[in-house]
Amino acid sequence: MNRIKLLMLGATLLTSVAMAASPKLETIAVTPAAKSILVGQKQSFTATGTFSNGVKQALGSAIGNIATGGVSETCALLTSGGVECWGVNYVGQLGNGNTVDSVIPRRVKGIVSATAVTLGESHACALLASGAVACWGGNYFGQLGDGSYASSSIPVSVRGISTAIALGAGTRARHSCALLAGGAVQCWGDNYQGQLGNGSNATSNMPVSVTGISTATAVSPGFWHSCALLASGRVQCWGDNEFGQLGDGTHTDSDTPVTVRRIGSATAIAVGPDNSCALLASGAVQCWGYGAYGELGNGSYADSNIPVPVTGISTATAISVGLGHACAVLRSGAVQCWGLNRYGALGDGTRNNSYIPVRVRDIHAPTRLAAGHHHTCALFSGGMMRCWGFNDAGQLGNRRKTNSGLPVTVVGTPGVVWESSNASRAPITDRGVATGRAVGNTTITATTAGFINDNAVLTVQ
Repeated sequence: MNRIKLLMLGATLLTSVAMAASPKLETIAVTPAAKSILVGQKQSFTATGTFSNGVKQALGSAIGNIATGGVSETCALLTSGGVECWGVNYVGQLGNGNTVDSVIPRRVKGIVSATAVTLGESHACALLASGAVACWGGNYFGQLGDGSYASSSIPVSVRGISTAIALGAGTRARHSCALLAGGAVQCWGDNYQGQLGNGSNATSNMPVSVTGISTATAVSPGFWHSCALLASGRVQCWGDNEFGQLGDGTHTDSDTPVTVRRIGSATAIAVGPDNSCALLASGAVQCWGYGAYGELGNGSYADSNIPVPVTGISTATAISVGLGHACAVLRSGAVQCWGLNRYGALGDGTRNNSYIPVRVRDIHAPTRLAAGHHHTCALFSGGMMRCWGFNDAGQLGNRRKTNSGLPVTVVGTPGVVWESSNASRAPITDRGVATGRAVGNTTITATTAGFINDNAVLTVQ
């Protein structure tokens, strides 16, 4: 199926970029430092961080993981099990009960025990600790999996899934997939090109089983195709194959999985709208499919229906694929990206496309990396989150709607975990709101992921 493509932008190879250190959090202060309330009253506490560059800012909830696959939105999984999202919200994909865009994080309603979060084109899904899955946002193709086609601005339960251990949703994906305990995969939503993998092209608003997959360890959907990593280290893909994104050496679509050629030792996979990548046990990265913006990273703007090695990458530890670009974290802690850079998604301070990897500036040793719809985000061990690229709806999280070719810090990060030394007297939420329950004193503590903390005393009368 032919689709209109953007005109290819001019390419400039960037061979070296200086990398500056990210500002580090040095201290935090909890306010008010002492407060008295009555039984039944609530008290909000704020943790303010001071950074090495002198900047002070209020800190939000601690983040455990990130997702950027949607169109102009970003989500963060909190260490508490909650989820926050920000950016575009025209069909409720922020999950906060309305359809108003937000340049700052908004809490997804009703999600308190999430262990993973993923984003599709206009929807998001969370894996819950119970093994169930909840989704919210656009549902035109049944991608919420609740048996309906009604969009929802609050999470709804995916029908029939209770043993999921991982989720897959990808940039521009209109379908979702879940990896089940035991290695099977189920998918739901748009199936125009057979991307649900069940041997048909019928859209499904409930999960269907992917044919022949029983030993998967990861799953990743694209726009009209999907891929799974198998326990053997091999990769299988299904769906649209116009650009060779199934990697089997053909351009023949398949509504059941086919084996990707030349891949036998993959440890991770990442799928974009029309291309796919695999991280190999050696630290090398190989990609296949659409390559017109250099997103295969092999020094060419040509598509490939078999995997090709990404130039110069031999020590990768993580990969992520977005719309027209891809990124890798290296063993050294550096991050390199390649492909389309019209909005600054490569993070090198330019708007030049690159068909080989270039270094992202001001980024070192992230614990999580997520490439999305022309933007990319990184999470760090200290809890700070930084994003760069397209920012039309505030998806960079810096209270602006201006694109940035360099990383900017998400407002409220790094986050903190709130604790009360005596929760029977005054429990406290992960947003720093304490409620008086019994007379006495309790110590309120805010702690960052880097174990920087400060205390306040709350007296309940």
